[in-house]
Amino acid sequence: MNENGFVVDGRVTKIHDDLNFEYDPADFMRPWRIRTRETDQVNLLFEPFFERVARTDALVVRSEVHQMIGRFSGWVTTEAGERIAIERMVGWAEEHRARW
Repeated sequence: MNENGFVVDGRVTKIHDDLNFEYDPADFMRPWRIRTRETDQVNLLFEPFFERVARTDALVVRSEVHQMIGRFSGWVTTEAGERIAIERMVGWAEEHRARW
């Protein structure tokens, strides 16, 4: 179970398959690939242009978030089977590591 989905013309499409995020954790500003693992429902390239970093280190509680703003290109496929082309759509992706 996951919280992934997208909306096209007011209709929500749930992404049941897990997403695979491929990125360089040493350089979050490099392009990311985002694809569904077992289906062809999502195939996106994410090109960041801004990074927001937030860190907390309070001994017992530790958190580090990299929030990336950028542009998505590629495609998503609706539950009805319609492939929707995405061209440089602004959005975000993030990595969050936490311990408490």
